[in-house]
Amino acid sequence: MIKEILDRDFVLSRLQAIDSIADGFVENARNDADESDDLKQSVEENKQAIEEALPLLRDAAARESQKESEGIEREAFVSRDAYLSLLQSALQEYHEEIKRNVSEPTAEQMGAFPVEPPVTNRELEGETMPTEDGAKKLFNKFTKTDIRWVGSKISEGIAWLRGKHAFNDKPAEPSKIANRARVVLVSDWGTGIPRAGKIGSAMRDALAVNTENRELHIMHLGDVYYSGWKREYEKHFLPFWPVKESEADRIGSWCLNANHDMYSGGYGYYDFLLSDRRFQRQQHSSFFSLQNDHWRILGLDTAYDDHALHDPQGEWLKSQLESDGRKGILLSHHQPFSAYERGGEKLLGNERLSAALDTDRVRAWFWGHEHRCALYEPRNKIAYPRCIGHGGVPEYASDREKPSTVRYVYQASLETNLFESWALFGFAVLDFDDAQINVRYINENRETHYEETLE
Repeated sequence: MIKEILDRDFVLSRLQAIDSIADGFVENARNDADESDDLKQSVEENKQAIEEALPLLRDAAARESQKESEGIEREAFVSRDAYLSLLQSALQEYHEEIKRNVSEPTAEQMGAFPVEPPVTNRELEGETMPTEDGAKKLFNKFTKTDIRWVGSKISEGIAWLRGKHAFNDKPAEPSKIANRARVVLVSDWGTGIPRAGKIGSAMRDALAVNTENRELHIMHLGDVYYSGWKREYEKHFLPFWPVKESEADRIGSWCLNANHDMYSGGYGYYDFLLSDRRFQRQQHSSFFSLQNDHWRILGLDTAYDDHALHDPQGEWLKSQLESDGRKGILLSHHQPFSAYERGGEKLLGNERLSAALDTDRVRAWFWGHEHRCALYEPRNKIAYPRCIGHGGVPEYASDREKPSTVRYVYQASLETNLFESWALFGFAVLDFDDAQINVRYINENRETHYEETLE
């Protein structure tokens, strides 16, 4: 990720630049002798999509500006709007692949940070100009050619979003796991920033330091930023995944679908990521199950239909839980409820999901989406509801009082000599011991900050 593309003002200013040349966007590209043939063809092929994209982007920007006016801060701008996420993806590809003006400052240049920057160590090269208050802010002048390339790329992403990948309605064959297995869980990890890389290394340690010789599995609960493009899996996810390709047969890798993975229609997720040999056990399905003699882990896709279960998952889930006396663990990207955000009501409103919970077989539910670690009190017939969305998206540390519905919330911060206080990233390690599971919640410094036993 690049510093400027994580800045809300910068991203919205790029949108304004696109909007400023909206009139004649296609005609100018077609007639401009300086334009490459590839760009002319891309603009021509995507003419309608470009023209349709602009009002959608304007609406998204208006919604984001409204949030800003309401005082909703974004420490690192990772939008949950599909169109703005596509804009960020297009801007990143442009600067990395076309403009090639991304730099990584040296340790001496980044002297304000003790080890690594809390957000990213990559930024755009360019001229600086003073703002109205006299402060200098990076400014990189975009030519019309630049903007047309970005606009054309966004239109491709919108075409993928509207014509999303077909849903694979056949779940992966149930995977038998040992009664003494280790399962590592992480969510919202696919940013590719240095601190997410630290989490990757810490998770690899959790897999490697296996003195009890447990069977090993690792699961990502979704979100590869910004929009789930193939190149984002290549740049932000697979290079840092804790399992090497040579270990694919020994360590199981699993990945849920999520909203950012679907912002470009899910093509990068279904056709690229799930084709990687390490994720072969999923059999190109976004919902799956693992089971031993005591437990059944059920991975759900709550993103193909946003914050909902696309058929036939509801019926499949209920049948899995009713099939025998095993205790159930649900995994999803989206939250079933929250003390911090709205949205879970939609998921819990699913009739078949409610019927599945009525089986009284679900003991635990782990999810992400919200970039925090919060362990809830029992609720909705779930004994251990757990949010672990703090895997890799920078957020300010919160000192907000713990809500009464939350048993434990992790609020530790990264030690820097900056004024901002940044929340630590983390993940969970589940050690299965027959009918019990010992869970350790570990931060990016490899410290266990909470431990519990699930029964």
